[in-house]
Formats: sequence, structure tokens, C-alpha cells
Amino acid sequence: MKAFSWINFVLGLWLIVAGFALSATARPVMTEEIVLGVIIACLAFGAIMRPAPLLSWLVAIAGLWTIVAPMVMNYGIRASRGNDIIVGVIVLALGVANAIHRQELVRTNA
Repeated sequence: MKAFSWINFVLGLWLIVAGFALSATARPVMTEEIVLGVIIACLAFGAIMRPAPLLSWLVAIAGLWTIVAPMVMNYGIRASRGNDIIVGVIVLALGVANAIHRQELVRTNA
């Protein structure tokens, strides 16, 4: 479903913006959000252009890391922590749903 990939692409762009808007005072948090945003946006765009279960699974893994990162890095900024966890849950859920959908298409077309 391309809609899931488009939503993940937009969420990746949002993480880039949030890095500047929510965590500009904490450079490591800002860097982590921007890097994850770029990774999620690029992988989601790749899944749009060339739909494949592997790309969707990689998006889901990036979403999982977005959830885990605030705990590992011990964010001091509540807004960034909450934003990352919410975005990560959505990216993870949509990535898994998209990957499962793509795998079903591969099985039925084979």
C-alpha cells in the first residue's frame, strides 16, 4: 500500500523538522532525530518507487529504533522524547503492515 509509505515519508520529513524545532538546544538529540528522519524518508521513498517487502521491513526497524532511541540516549527534552515515541510507533506499525501486505502480494503473484 503506497499510502503507508507516503505517510512514513511525511513522518520522516517531520522528524527532520522536529530535530530543529524541538531539540535545537541538545545537539546529540537533534542529530539523532535528523538522521533518523533522513533514513525513514529515504527508505519510505524507496518503498514508494520500488515496492519491496525488504524496504518496508527496514522502515519498520527504523521506526523501532525511533521508539528505543529516547530511552537509550536518555533524552532530557520531554517534547522530543514524546514526539519520537509517537512517530516511532506509527512508523513501526505502518512499516510492518506494508511489509506484510507486500509479502502477500509476492506470494499470490508467484
